[in-house]
Amino acid sequence: MVKRLTPKIRAHHLLCIEGFQGYGYDKKFTENLKDIIKTLKEDPNIQVTLVNEVDEICRMCPNKSKCEGDENLKAKDERLIKHLNLNVKETKQYHELHSLIENIDFKILEEICGNCQWIKKCKFYTKKRILYNRIHQ
Repeated sequence: MVKRLTPKIRAHHLLCIEGFQGYGYDKKFTENLKDIIKTLKEDPNIQVTLVNEVDEICRMCPNKSKCEGDENLKAKDERLIKHLNLNVKETKQYHELHSLIENIDFKILEEICGNCQWIKKCKFYTKKRILYNRIHQ
């Protein structure tokens, strides 16, 4: 049996995975993200290590050098990690992380993702906003 490596995923990328619709910086980036999502969905028991630095998704990003020391992105990761009551470098099965993410309400999502350039294309963000608006009308 081949042992699978434990992927490192930036905490805020857990949200990106939920909202991904096939858009990306370029074809290599998009294909890499699709492959990562496929792996996670096909094996929800896979162990994932949460990080606040460049990860498996960033690996193929043409803008990776901009993000390597980006304190804003690191702060996003840390806000989400704190909200989930987890720690940087903590390892959990993907399905456990997914269930924690599903329970995030729009106010928390807005706090974490508020200035993201992908918000208008993010189905997770949009779904949470619609639910929030229905409840608070």
